[in-house]
Amino acid sequence: MKKLTFIIIAIILTVNLSAQEKPRKFDFKIGSGIGFMGSGDAMTLCLENELDYKLSNYFSTSIGIGIGRTSVSETRHNDYLQGSLNVFISPFRNDKRNNFRVGVGYTRINESITYLTYREQTTNIYHYFYNTINGFNLILENDYQITSRFLLGGKLFVTGGIYEGGVVSGAMIKFGIVL
Repeated sequence: MKKLTFIIIAIILTVNLSAQEKPRKFDFKIGSGIGFMGSGDAMTLCLENELDYKLSNYFSTSIGIGIGRTSVSETRHNDYLQGSLNVFISPFRNDKRNNFRVGVGYTRINESITYLTYREQTTNIYHYFYNTINGFNLILENDYQITSRFLLGGKLFVTGGIYEGGVVSGAMIKFGIVL
C-alpha cells in the first residue's frame, strides 16, 4: 500500500511540474518567396533565415539574414545579401496558435549588379557594380503553430533605403521550429 501511494504521489508531482513549464521564447524560421528589386522591374527569388525572440505576450524581436537572386536576362543579373534587425507587435497576443504581427526594423543590404558590356565570338566583358544600402523595413507576418514545435507562416515585406528609395518588396512562405 505504501508503494502504491508513493507511485501515485510521484505521478501527480511529475504531471504537475510538466504542466508548469515556461513557454519557449525562441524560434527559428526559414522562408522562400518572390520579391521585386528596384522600381519593381526585376523579379527576385528571396531566401531568408530568421531567429525570433518573444519579449512579452505582445512584443517580439528578430534577427535575420536573407539572399536574393534576379536574372533580368541572360546577360544581366542582380544579387543581394541583407541582414536585418526587427521589432514586432502582436495586437492579438503571440502566445496562441495563430500569431499575426506587424514589424519595423533596420536593414543593411549589399547589392551587386553584373551585366555584359562587350561581346565577341571568343570574349565577353562584364561590368560589375556593388552598392551598400542602409534602410528600414515594414513587415506584415502571420504564423500558425501546426504542432507544439512546428510553425508555418506567410510574410509581406517592403524594404526601403534611406536615400535610395524602395529596394526590395515581396511575399514569402516560412517554415519554422520552436527552439
